[in-house]
Amino acid sequence: MRKLAALLTTAAAAATLVGITGTTAQAGAESTYIGRYAGKSACVDAGQQYVREGYKSYSCLVQPGTPYYDLFVS
Repeated sequence: MRKLAALLTTAAAAATLVGITGTTAQAGAESTYIGRYAGKSACVDAGQQYVREGYKSYSCLVQPGTPYYDLFVS
């Protein structure tokens, strides 16, 4: 249930933002891009939830010049 809510929230946020393409390369070839978050704490919370749901790790990468963080899981 929480994973679905996180995915829906992430999808809605990603749909409203521009410039998402090309960010996958920043996290490495084996990582999966999840979405963009308005702050580090929101990104970390979502990443920790993905780890609890079975992913091995997560990373939150800040987008230079913006307050946004991109979440990647592997």
